[in-house]
Amino acid sequence: MDHDRTWLSELRAALGCSGGLLALMLLVDLANGTLALWRALCWTAVAVLLLAILCPPRVTAGEHWLASRGLVRTRRVHTDLLVAVRGECGPAPRLVLRDALGGRVVLDPAVLTANPVLWHRLDQGVRRSRDRGVLRFGAAPLRTLTDRIDGDGARAVIEASGLRCGAASRPAHHPGPGPVREPGPGSAGDPGPGSVRDPGPGSVREPGPPPQRPGEAA
Repeated sequence: MDHDRTWLSELRAALGCSGGLLALMLLVDLANGTLALWRALCWTAVAVLLLAILCPPRVTAGEHWLASRGLVRTRRVHTDLLVAVRGECGPAPRLVLRDALGGRVVLDPAVLTANPVLWHRLDQGVRRSRDRGVLRFGAAPLRTLTDRIDGDGARAVIEASGLRCGAASRPAHHPGPGPVREPGPGSAGDPGPGSVRDPGPGSVREPGPPPQRPGEAA
């Protein structure tokens, strides 16, 4: 028999919330001097009611069956005799399973997502129900749930292997050689026609007129 691995942690959280509320109410009464037996019993009843609301049902599964056990009763369906699977959307999504014998189980789809073994048990029963031709409704909710579980599983594998989507999967970009631009007229490399370049210090000067000899007319 397989069971929900997250049930114990959720039960502890529910116990912590209800116990914290009870302790807070008793401390307030004690600080105000109004603590009495009947008030303590009243706050205890409120804490128990909160626990009943927050306490998660324990989901278990076996060979062609799935059960959900709450505080009061246990509901069970035969997964190999399912006739309908319906999804209920809302603040708290639910998956409703019905079998040919009148059994009905309502569970949170997150339980199946967090427990692949339970999902495998349910998937085996669904396939058997389809082969028998008794499953008439439930293709869309099961397809949505399958895509969600497969996506979560693939994401978990990627995170466990250390891979990252995006930049890590893209090859590094190496800029290639850019186009060579030839210097145009008037640029520093090749002055254009008609441009005047100032001679720098130490440049060669052009020779002037030859000196006159004595006796020659000026």
